[in-house]
Amino acid sequence: MNARVISLFLVVAGGFLAGCGGGGGGGSDVVQAGKFTILGTRTDGADRAAAKANAENTLVRYPDIDAMVGLWAYNAPACLEALQSAGNTEVKLFSFDEADAALQGIVDGRIEGTIVQQPYEFGYQSIRYLKEINDGKEIAVPDNQQIDIEAKTITKDNVETFWARLKELQAIGAQAKEAPAPASDTRFAFVINNPDPFWEYARAGCFKAQQDFGVTVDFQAPPTGESAEQNRILEDILTKGGYQGVALSPLDPANQTGIINKVADAMPLLCHDSDAPESKRRFYLGTNNYEAGRLLGKLIKERMPEGGKLMIFVGNLDVLNAQQRRAGLIDELKEG
Repeated sequence: MNARVISLFLVVAGGFLAGCGGGGGGGSDVVQAGKFTILGTRTDGADRAAAKANAENTLVRYPDIDAMVGLWAYNAPACLEALQSAGNTEVKLFSFDEADAALQGIVDGRIEGTIVQQPYEFGYQSIRYLKEINDGKEIAVPDNQQIDIEAKTITKDNVETFWARLKELQAIGAQAKEAPAPASDTRFAFVINNPDPFWEYARAGCFKAQQDFGVTVDFQAPPTGESAEQNRILEDILTKGGYQGVALSPLDPANQTGIINKVADAMPLLCHDSDAPESKRRFYLGTNNYEAGRLLGKLIKERMPEGGKLMIFVGNLDVLNAQQRRAGLIDELKEG
């Protein structure tokens, strides 16, 4: 058995045990939330094959499950693949983010809906704020140090309009990418948490901001979505120099505070998508993930008024956005 197979086996096994309340993979025990029984939370380490395997294992262990809930962009599409392979059309699916497979699932009536962020704005607004800070402008930041980018609920009623707008944003980004690069000594790093297609919208926003504000943006991703890889990116930014600011989506804020603070001492650093509130970052820009979790809970209650058994799926519960989405979802379901 090669190292890749062993690694995948361990990820799947850890996620399975998490879903059963057995520990490993950042999972949790069964939670009673109003009319809903949350059977567990399965993690996959941002590995799509493991995500599908977790869904397949869930169908075997809980044949009477009523719904599957994905908290990261690829989770619900992975669950949909597992359900299609099993010929199961009864289990309801709820998603997060705007993956094409999730939007198509909504069009086809196989996914009830998804809570979307605005990753294009993560890219564009992060660079805008870094440029303003670099120019010495004062930024009006709320007392909670969070600049909110509104999340939205997408269902069959509005999915076509929403999807058309996404395509417009992609076109805007592509046009900006092809334009001549600005001649600028101002360089910012936009660091994401994994190479998921979700981030292509943020990349488009970075390309547009690069043109609009006359700066250079380095868009960087840890190859497999591990915090050690992200730390190396941050160390390189410090070592190479030439950067005037960083926008970061931290993978493991509790254990990355040291390196985040080193960067923040050297240049302006803000967090996007997921926060590191105990660090020296200037502020957080992005979705209020707790409230987004509550939006998902409201959609589940609307589509399952009698309640039922559900399983939560996510890549990594060390990431604050996953923790907050899960907490908001559970709190909303508990309110009945």
